[in-house]
Amino acid sequence: MTVPDWFVDRAQTRTAATAVCRRRRAVGITTSLSGAGGFGKTTLAAAVCARWRVRWRFRSRMFPALRPRIFSVTIGRDVRGRAAVAAKVAEVTRFITGNTTEFDDPALAGAHLGRLLDKRSRTLLVLDDVWEAEQLDPFLTGGRRCVRLVTTRNPALLPPAAKRIPVDQMSRDQAKAVLTWNLPPLPEPLVDALLKSTGRWALLLRLTNRLISEQRAAGADPTATAQRILHQLRGNGPAAVDDPATVWNLDDPRLRNQAVKASIEAATTLLPPGGQDRFTELGIFAEDESIPITAVALLWQASGQLAEDQTRTLCRNLERLSLLTLDPRNGGTISLHDVIRDYLRGHLGSTALARLNGLLIDAVAATLRPARPLAPTTPDPERAWWQLQDGYLLDHLIDHMLAAGRTTSAEAVAGDLRWVEARLAQRGPTAPWSDLTRIDTPHAHPLAHSLAQTAHLLAPTNPPHALASVLRARLDTHPHWQPQITACQHDPAQRPCLTNEWPLPDALPPALQRTLTGHTNWVHSVAIAPDGTWLATASNDETVRIWVAADQPPVTMMRTEGPLLSCAWGAAGELVVGGERGLYLFKLRT
Repeated sequence: MTVPDWFVDRAQTRTAATAVCRRRRAVGITTSLSGAGGFGKTTLAAAVCARWRVRWRFRSRMFPALRPRIFSVTIGRDVRGRAAVAAKVAEVTRFITGNTTEFDDPALAGAHLGRLLDKRSRTLLVLDDVWEAEQLDPFLTGGRRCVRLVTTRNPALLPPAAKRIPVDQMSRDQAKAVLTWNLPPLPEPLVDALLKSTGRWALLLRLTNRLISEQRAAGADPTATAQRILHQLRGNGPAAVDDPATVWNLDDPRLRNQAVKASIEAATTLLPPGGQDRFTELGIFAEDESIPITAVALLWQASGQLAEDQTRTLCRNLERLSLLTLDPRNGGTISLHDVIRDYLRGHLGSTALARLNGLLIDAVAATLRPARPLAPTTPDPERAWWQLQDGYLLDHLIDHMLAAGRTTSAEAVAGDLRWVEARLAQRGPTAPWSDLTRIDTPHAHPLAHSLAQTAHLLAPTNPPHALASVLRARLDTHPHWQPQITACQHDPAQRPCLTNEWPLPDALPPALQRTLTGHTNWVHSVAIAPDGTWLATASNDETVRIWVAADQPPVTMMRTEGPLLSCAWGAAGELVVGGERGLYLFKLRT
C-alpha cells in the first residue's frame, strides 16, 4: 500500500496507529476503519502502515533492516461464497507464509492460517474492503501476535471488542488541502462552493482537483475552470440545494450516486472522441483487481477499434483525471475504485454488460487455437482456454462467460480436464473447484463435489508435473472425468504417465463430503454430538477440535496439557475429554 502525494493527514490516522501499536493480542479485530465508499479508508490504512511508529512496532527484531511484517490484502465485494472465500484465505496464506496447503472450507483454511501466524512474530494484517462476515471470520482464528486492521463499510460485522474508527467527511481544512493541491490560490467563495458541491468527499475532491489541474496544464485559467466545474456539479449533482449553509447528506445513496455521476461526467468531457464510451466499458472487469492493459486492449479493439498503443494512451489520460489507477509494472495494469466501477456498471445496464462480456470473450478466443473435447462424451470447449498465460483471464474467464450468458461454454471449459490441470498448477485445488461452484447447474455440481473430495491430496509435488498424475488417479472412477483421463493416457504427447493398474486401496467413497485436516499427530478419538451438528476429535497433539456443519461457524480448537486419548458428548451438550494429564470438561456456546 502506498500513500499518494496529495494525501492529507487526518485524526483517524493517528487514532488507528495508536490502536494498532497498543493491541498486544489479536483477539478478533483490533482496529477498523468504517465508512461509505470514497471517504478514503484505504488511503488512511496505507498511511497507518507508513507511520514510523507502526513500522517499528512490526519490525523484525532479528533482522531490523528487513521490511516490517506488514501485509495488505484486498477482499472486495466479489469474494462471495465458500469457494471464493477459501481461495482468498489460501492466497493470503501463500502471500504471508509461503505455505501452499489448500482447503475447500473457509473455516479450515482460516484455522490453518491462524496456526501458521501463531508461529510468527508480531504481524500486521490489513484486510481492505471487507463486506460480509463470511469474508472476515476465517481471518480471526489464531495469530496471537497478529493485529488485524480492517476497512469496511459495514461496522456491524466487526466483533464487539473491535476498536472502531469511523471515517466520514473531511474537515473543511482537510478538504481544501485536497481540492487545491498543486493549484494556484482560488477565491475563497469559489473554494467554499466547491467544497459544498463535493460534500467534502475525498473521492470527489480528488476528481475535481485533477480536472482543474488538467485544464490548467493546457493553458486554461484555474479560476475560470473551477467556476465551470462548479456549474456542472450544481447542474447535475446534489449540491443544488436552497440553503447555502446546508451540506448534503452523504448517507443518502441517491445523492451520492448523483455526485459521482456529476463528477465523472465533468471529467470525461476532457477525453478524446469515443473515450467516454471506452471508459464506461471498463465496468465489466472484476472488482478490486489489477486488470492487465493487454486485456483492456482486447476489449477496446473489439468495441472501438483501438490499437494497443492507443489503449495505453487513453489509460494514461484516465489516470491523469484520477478516474483509474495505472501501474506500469508487469506490462501495465489498471484498477478502478469500486465506487466508480459501480457507477459504470449501473450506467451500462444488464444488456450492455452481457454484450461487452461477450465481446471480450470472443476477442480472447481469437488469440487461442481451436480445440476439440478430449472425449466424445464431454462438452466442446471450442478453444484451448487452458493455454492462457494471463493470470487475470485465468481467474475470471468463467465469470466473464457467465456474465455474457454463456453458461454452456462455462460448463465446457470448467469441466475440461486440461483446464482443471492448468488452474491446479496456477492457483492450487481451490481454483478449479471454485470455477465449477460458480456455475449453478445440475451438471457442474457433481463435478465440483468430485474435486472437493480430493482437494486435500492435491498439495504441490516434486516434480510439479506429477500433480496431474495424482489428480487423474483420484478422478479415474468418475463418469465425467474418466473418459478424459483415458484419452490423456493414450496421447503419445503426454507420456510417460502414471496409470492405475487396479483400484486404489483408499478410493474415496461417493458419500464423502470433505476431509478434515489440522491435527499434527495421531487422532485417538472421535465423538459426534447427539444432534449430529458437532464433531469432536481428540489427538496426541494436545488439542481437541470441534468441527461443525459446512454452513455453521468455523472450527474451534482448545489446547490442553499432554496427549488426549478420548472424548465424549454429554446429554447437556458438554464435551468430556480424557488425556494423560486428566479429564477436561468443555461447555460449548451454540
